[in-house]
Amino acid sequence: MHLSEIRGHIDSVDDQLIELFCERMRLVTAAGETKSQLGLPLSDDAREQEISARAARLAGTELASYARQFCQALFRIAKEYQVHQSASYRRSGAVDEQKNS
Repeated sequence: MHLSEIRGHIDSVDDQLIELFCERMRLVTAAGETKSQLGLPLSDDAREQEISARAARLAGTELASYARQFCQALFRIAKEYQVHQSASYRRSGAVDEQKNS
């Protein structure tokens, strides 16, 4: 396989990863809203460990530690996004409350 072919395949995988990432972030937003409504904390260490362990098993011995790092990056980004979304929601709610006053 030529380098250009390999790069084409990488580009295709990257496109799929971004699509899946965007879907995951939409789901993270929904989970964050549900957690907020239920009064649950943003972080769930047990759930994160479960996801990381599953990813490590799926990745196999050679890539397990990298799969865990990948998950940790996803968790960090997701939490950051949830905080951003929550702040945006609170700001829009405050604006709506002022309009209704």
